[in-house]
Amino acid sequence: MAHDPTPLPGGLVDLCGFDIDRLAALSGPVSGEWLRQVAAWIGYPAAPLPPALAAAFSGSLTTAGYQPRSRLYGEVSDGEVRRGREVAELARPGEAAALPADPSPAAARPRLPHDPAPLTAAGAWAGFAGSRAGPPAPSARHRVTHGDVDAVARGRAGPAVLTELRRAQISRRMLLLWAVLRSVRAADVDAETQACLATAVRALARAQRRAPGEVHALLLHPTVGIWLVDSLRRCWRAAARVDGARVDGARVDGVGAADVDGLGYLGGIAIAAALRARQPCRVPVRIVDGLIAVPTVGCAVVGAAGGWALAVVTPAGAGGDRPSALRVMLPDRCIVVRPDDPHPPTGGAWLPARSASAAAGTAAAATAAAGGLELSLEDTDPFRGSDALPLPVAARGGPATAARWRRLTGAAGAILASTDASQAAEVAGTLRALVPLRDAPDQPSSSATVTDALGTIMITPPLDAMRLAIALVHEAAHSRLEMLGDITPLVRAVEGPRVHFAPWRPDPRPLVAVLHGAFAYSRMAAFWAARWARPPGADDLQAAYELAWCRGALRLALPALRAAGGLTEAGDHVVAAMEADCDGWDRVELPAALTRAARRVLRDVGVVWRLRNIRPDAEHIAGWAWDWLAGRPCGRPAPPRSRVEPWTTPHPVHRHARQRLTALAFASPRCGGLHLPGAATAGDRAAVAGDTARAAVEFRRELRERPGRVESFAGLALIHAARVGGGLERRLCLDHPEALLALGERIRAATGRTPDLPDLTAWIAAARPTGPTRPVRRMVTRAQRTPAASTC
Repeated sequence: MAHDPTPLPGGLVDLCGFDIDRLAALSGPVSGEWLRQVAAWIGYPAAPLPPALAAAFSGSLTTAGYQPRSRLYGEVSDGEVRRGREVAELARPGEAAALPADPSPAAARPRLPHDPAPLTAAGAWAGFAGSRAGPPAPSARHRVTHGDVDAVARGRAGPAVLTELRRAQISRRMLLLWAVLRSVRAADVDAETQACLATAVRALARAQRRAPGEVHALLLHPTVGIWLVDSLRRCWRAAARVDGARVDGARVDGVGAADVDGLGYLGGIAIAAALRARQPCRVPVRIVDGLIAVPTVGCAVVGAAGGWALAVVTPAGAGGDRPSALRVMLPDRCIVVRPDDPHPPTGGAWLPARSASAAAGTAAAATAAAGGLELSLEDTDPFRGSDALPLPVAARGGPATAARWRRLTGAAGAILASTDASQAAEVAGTLRALVPLRDAPDQPSSSATVTDALGTIMITPPLDAMRLAIALVHEAAHSRLEMLGDITPLVRAVEGPRVHFAPWRPDPRPLVAVLHGAFAYSRMAAFWAARWARPPGADDLQAAYELAWCRGALRLALPALRAAGGLTEAGDHVVAAMEADCDGWDRVELPAALTRAARRVLRDVGVVWRLRNIRPDAEHIAGWAWDWLAGRPCGRPAPPRSRVEPWTTPHPVHRHARQRLTALAFASPRCGGLHLPGAATAGDRAAVAGDTARAAVEFRRELRERPGRVESFAGLALIHAARVGGGLERRLCLDHPEALLALGERIRAATGRTPDLPDLTAWIAAARPTGPTRPVRRMVTRAQRTPAASTC
């Protein structure tokens, strides 16, 4: 379609050109728009702010129409027990008392030589340039047009669109920094931290005026985004604790101080900015987890778990006769580093930042071969992991580990470039960093996108370059769509509980997550379609199967997105673009056997999902069980009504065993290290091999040993549905398996044995309704036959 220049509603405030040292003096628009945005970004619940925060922001959080944003996308489940940082409740129930006249404990402490000027009543430092005048809130906004949205949705986002998406992320980071600086007073921050923040902000502002592009690139680094969100969450949590202490009548200095130690990381950000801008700087820096982190540059290993140090930057000489130098001054020693030195000091005192893309000296050629993909390898900084991640980040690897990442990234980039050059350029223009997650044997090549660090892929060690290439496509799509959503909303604010089925997830999803997943899988479908269309495509059975699976999954998800009714104009435009792409993929001719296999797996996914997350009407099931136990015909042959009730038991987040076995059957033999699913049972293996008689025997045995195991029951239901052909028995197995499982469990509780599934379905189907039955509104969870092309 022609580029439509009509702007869409919304628009994030444009802070790209605003001075950092004037941020804290901004009170924000009276509408509270900025406050709602930052609260949503950090996942703040729909609750009023503590009074101290309301005073700092000159207004409270308006919860009408407010909805926290999802902070995690990808194949790593946000429903698992988190093994990273503990997430505490942000909001304190009840109302806190009003602020005392002077809540700051800093007034009772001696002033340090580098202390900032006192805080003003609005929460800004009086010493900041421009704070006396109180600069007006900027009115310029980031905008996108219908044509821009179409370009993102169809995988055609060129340099201009990607640049605007990245510029909006700079404004997002600036807005988060504004919120952090406005929140420190309410959090009862100690004088040393206040001094660090004030000095760091001034240093950042100087670097911004000298080299704004360098500071913007630094703000977009993943650890900076994660630190901003983490700091804001901690400030607000500390503010709630401070208010709690006041409510209890026990005024204690430093109530929130321990929770905001990490605020001193801003000193390291200022040092990095000074190095990038080549200007002198002297800033206090906080020791976090034994490290002094300088984002994009490296980390000094100091041993101490906490405390402070002083970092001093001496810029390079004008003629290049003297390289830049960084001195980290500790009470007992001084660490001297020259970041431009290709041979950093040994001994472990300094851990330089590394690249995941190319070895030194070969960067240009390797980047070109990898389709322009350049990723920094972030495996050291203490703020590389977000509390939204359920999987822990990996520890810094040795030279061999870094070399493996470079090999894999280069090979993955080459795969993308040789498959679809435009998609490779889009991925390269979106992603900037890679954060390794700890190896999980049961979840190989698991990846995620954290909204705190858009433009970053977080991934467990992939088995091969192809899996990394697929993950890059998937996570880059999440980042682009979330960046777009920051500029113009894609879903309405209030959408209700998580009730939506997504074929790629085992749990019910909110509407925005289904939209994100559909978009990511549409880009994966584009990748596999391009692989299949290549000259040797007829031999690439993996591409054919994955394309068949992706287009079938999209045909389930896209109508659900339409029916949900929660899309904005921009969201509706994204879905329309995906539907148009899907129409084209449906016309791609694929081997009939692979199309059938993909459809079979999608049915399997739908049945397993229903067994896990749908609960049938208990009264209806009880009536069925009463009739069965009494030896009577079924009195109510109509399927029962049901409701979504997610499983609370931890469940696997990847494709279950039969899904993975089927995908492996078509995987390219060139893919090394095929990972056989450890959870696969004898029934799973027999079902995938096509031995349904043996599979039925094994599934019955598994159910006797583990009653209620949903994967085994689903396998049995699918086999029985194929045998009966059609009618009510098939519909019960595919569209209402949860009712059959609940009935069987009810009978087993009464008799001690579970009736055979064919006996139950035949008993229900044989009955005649005694009166008119109301139609049951059904959630579509199984693949319908579509006009997808196939060949023999």
